[in-house]
Amino acid sequence: MRASRRPRVRCSSPVSTSDEARPMHRKLASVGLYALALVFVTCVGNRAFGQECPRFNATGPTIVSQVRTLEGRLIYHDGLRQWFELKLDRPQCGQSSIQLMQIKLKSKDLEFLRGCRVRSSGAIDLSPTGYYSLDTFQDVERVTSVGRCLRKAPLPQYPDEKPDALIRAYTVSMRVNYRAGDHPIIINVRSGGRALRPWRAYASYMLTGGFVLYGSCGEGFVIDKVFGTPQAHPGHFDDPRTSGDMATFDPESAAASGRWDLRLGYTCVRAPVQEP
Repeated sequence: MRASRRPRVRCSSPVSTSDEARPMHRKLASVGLYALALVFVTCVGNRAFGQECPRFNATGPTIVSQVRTLEGRLIYHDGLRQWFELKLDRPQCGQSSIQLMQIKLKSKDLEFLRGCRVRSSGAIDLSPTGYYSLDTFQDVERVTSVGRCLRKAPLPQYPDEKPDALIRAYTVSMRVNYRAGDHPIIINVRSGGRALRPWRAYASYMLTGGFVLYGSCGEGFVIDKVFGTPQAHPGHFDDPRTSGDMATFDPESAAASGRWDLRLGYTCVRAPVQEP
């Protein structure tokens, strides 16, 4: 059985293009063009002044997102760097995790809530250097717990202690596990067979954005000798026994050659007395 045909609709006359109709067509066309231009300007403006996700900008700084609310588990990483990760409940901006920082807001909320499920709000941006641990970060304006949360004690604070005035020289030993994951660097400081504590009064370190590990002496001391795993290329940043010198190590090269457990170190001596 054939389907019945739909009846043809015949127009009694073609669409009018008379002079009387033309002004209305022009007016409607003008309105349409204006509306299209308005939508275009609005979209461009929204991209320039706020958007859902951050993006690169070929002519200047990255374009940050508008303020966004994220949810997930807050994880504190205690390794060569100390930083906070938000393990997201659902991926956002193509990321399953985002680094949380409090650049404008100075508080200990992230420390208190580590290990808990949290809700954070703030703009998201692309990480500018290798000093950041993830590709994107959120500058947190507000963070609250979600559900049950056992608040933690704040992270330990280390007073600005100075070396013992009687110490003339000492050795700093650094054990570095460069495998993926959280592996705090282990530092021991000794002088004449005696351990010097706290070690932070005698040594400090920094992992750069280019993954070069620097070691420094305590106040009033300068680097003398640098040693350690050869594949990590132990060396000096400047002339030995000068105030601008630091011990330098390349853990990336060591890892590339299969050496992940590094034994690094340097010696410190009293800085020469400057002539007046």
